[in-house]
Amino acid sequence: MRAMREVKIYSAEDRVQADIILEVLKKNDIPAFRQGLGSGGIMDIYGGNSIYGEDIIVDSDDVERALEVLRTIGICEPE
Repeated sequence: MRAMREVKIYSAEDRVQADIILEVLKKNDIPAFRQGLGSGGIMDIYGGNSIYGEDIIVDSDDVERALEVLRTIGICEPE
């Protein structure tokens, strides 16, 4: 088993949008996680949300499939 090669595919506006995206990716069998921007991680812990947004991260092998899923729900513009 190889280590995950992390690739940012999207910057969500806040935790709510990030959680929606993660749920959609999960339902399409695409492992992903969110990572707070700047000091957003601390704000997320204490305030439950961050004004700095959150990056959505997937494995490099899943990038194209993940972007296609996001396009189908209107998150990313088609290339």
